[in-house]
Amino acid sequence: MPLLLDFILDHTLAITGTFVALYFVLCALYQLCFSPLCDIPGPWYAAISDFWLTTHVLRLQQCRTVDSLFAKYGPVVRVGPNKVVFNDLTTTRNVYSILKFDKSTYYKSLLTFVFFLLSIGIFS
Repeated sequence: MPLLLDFILDHTLAITGTFVALYFVLCALYQLCFSPLCDIPGPWYAAISDFWLTTHVLRLQQCRTVDSLFAKYGPVVRVGPNKVVFNDLTTTRNVYSILKFDKSTYYKSLLTFVFFLLSIGIFS
């Protein structure tokens, strides 16, 4: 038993690095193959990280890049691990409709506030 303990103490950094690398590989594998968004078309690296899009934002080319993705993949494109963009009106209606997808309480509270403002005539 002391040999195992000595080995672990001597190689703590290597063992920690291995577990961190394994964690990132498993997260990437989940995003690529098992995520609920994995069937949405887009570049494979978009499923793993937002960093690629950040580089385009810093170079002021985000709109041009997303437009080229629409030309390549269609009206619905995955641009990040949890980001999907679309330029189709029917898709917009499907996603943002109240009844089709479960919305958070924050989203529902915003709708309630807007309906309240409409009812008192602020946005008439």
